[in-house]
Amino acid sequence: MRSLLFNTLLALVHSVRCVNFPYESIQLTSQEITTFPSIAFANETRVISKRNLSPCKAFPGAPDWPLDSEWNTLNQSLSGALLKPAPAASVCYNGTLKDTAACTFLLRNASSTRFYLDDPLAVLTEWPQGDTCYATTNPQGATCTQGGFPVYVVNATTVKQIQLAVNFARNNNVRLIIKNTGHDFLGRSTGAGSISVWTHCLKGFEYMAQYTQGKYSGQAVRVGAGIEAWELYPLMDQYDMAVVAPAGSTTVGVYGGWMAGGGHSVLSSYYGMGADQALELSVVTADGKFVTASPEINQDLFFALRGGGGSTYGIVVSAVVKAYPRLVVGMASLNFNVRPATNTTQPPTSTTLAKDLATFWAGVNKFFFYGKHITSVGGTAFSYVSQQSNTSYSFTNTFEMPGMSAAQVIAAIQPLCDDLNSIGIPVGKVAPVASLLWARSARQGRGDTPGTIFFITSIKNLS
Repeated sequence: MRSLLFNTLLALVHSVRCVNFPYESIQLTSQEITTFPSIAFANETRVISKRNLSPCKAFPGAPDWPLDSEWNTLNQSLSGALLKPAPAASVCYNGTLKDTAACTFLLRNASSTRFYLDDPLAVLTEWPQGDTCYATTNPQGATCTQGGFPVYVVNATTVKQIQLAVNFARNNNVRLIIKNTGHDFLGRSTGAGSISVWTHCLKGFEYMAQYTQGKYSGQAVRVGAGIEAWELYPLMDQYDMAVVAPAGSTTVGVYGGWMAGGGHSVLSSYYGMGADQALELSVVTADGKFVTASPEINQDLFFALRGGGGSTYGIVVSAVVKAYPRLVVGMASLNFNVRPATNTTQPPTSTTLAKDLATFWAGVNKFFFYGKHITSVGGTAFSYVSQQSNTSYSFTNTFEMPGMSAAQVIAAIQPLCDDLNSIGIPVGKVAPVASLLWARSARQGRGDTPGTIFFITSIKNLS
């Protein structure tokens, strides 16, 4: 059914192209495919696609995997942008790539740099890849393999290079994946035996004080798909405006998978989700065409891309999104916990200790019920419940309240605190401060490293 819906959508796409940035002006033409049919557009090739000959994708070592000569020809068409990288930690293992100094850097210093963000293979959640090549000082008995990492990576700096990768993968039945910054918890930035389109370098920004499209008239910005959240905050300061984006400390690629997946932020209850912000999207679709999608052109594709999931309907290379007047965001914490009863006469070390386990869970229930009010006044709440033992739990939460003064934050949250105090959870008074999430970060995009946690779920109160 999904394939049928996708094919129907693709058939309705009109090839209307809008160039927002210089990298979008470099596009694949029909004349260039004459001598290399593997890069032909879907509706122009007369070559029978390998996709029609096998129900499974081609895989390295199988007879239908493209020959080295074909990959070399593709690389020539890409002007040398085709990479065949080894996993970063391969330098820690015996073999031709072993490099003790480089391995030491990964273990001791990479966490203070942008090494993993700027690596064409690395992803920040390891489990989808299989963790088949981890950094270690003691590799005895262990091996380093490609695992779920792609075989080839296209370091895309132009639309043409994306079109070439899409067409080649489709015509040769090779698995295609898209990676921006590698934050996808669900593993869509990895894929064994695949070719990856790396959109990390598609950076661009333009502020427009006035932009009109359909019913919208107001501030807007043009943004490249590779721009990261932390890079937006200095630009918001520069142009005295705001855009809906992840926290200022994060390296999430805003207008790739984040927006396609819905896009939550501290402004979600105030201005809407990230997917609500798009006014126009420039996209390479599965047939290799470069098109524009908006409320007026390719409306179905525009609808699908705004929350339909990353890597599903096309590769977004740039977007026009809404911008808003500058605003402040107030923040307040709410934390409490419960621990087993003891016979000690010493006072509890925590001033927010629930009197018993039943009271703790009653407090959690009151918090979530109160979330309806928080979202109704434009706020969000990011909360976590952690278990230390069978009878020890902690609840941590941060309220983010856009456009509110300190007094307004107190008025919005204190009724919940009073309720918790009354049932035996002494959380005290609300103490608002300026948001730490809605602010520029001194990290400057540094410090992200791959994690070994399988999956983390956090319950967020969003409108």
